[in-house]
Amino acid sequence: MVLFGIAIFVLVFFPFYGLTLRFHIGYVLKKLFDTIGRYSLIGGTFLIILCLISVFLERKIRLRWFIVAIVLLWVGSWTTGIIIDIWGFIIGTPENTGGGSGYY
Repeated sequence: MVLFGIAIFVLVFFPFYGLTLRFHIGYVLKKLFDTIGRYSLIGGTFLIILCLISVFLERKIRLRWFIVAIVLLWVGSWTTGIIIDIWGFIIGTPENTGGGSGYY
């Protein structure tokens, strides 16, 4: 029964709505990855701030937090296309993003 429904969809609806579905799915995926990237950037920025506060308060520097922050910033810049420069260390490049693929 499921295969019959898939066959009906492919034969009847897909020729008329296939292009629209392609753009809609691309738009949904773009928004999903932008949201993941935005939250990664927020989390990475928060952890970098915590690491800087620990430096200024002369507490033990949590290297693990700093590494996680760099990874979160990299994931966020990769998914959103933002370039981040931290003390001359550049995270992300413009060609990393999937923008301009035509699916949105």
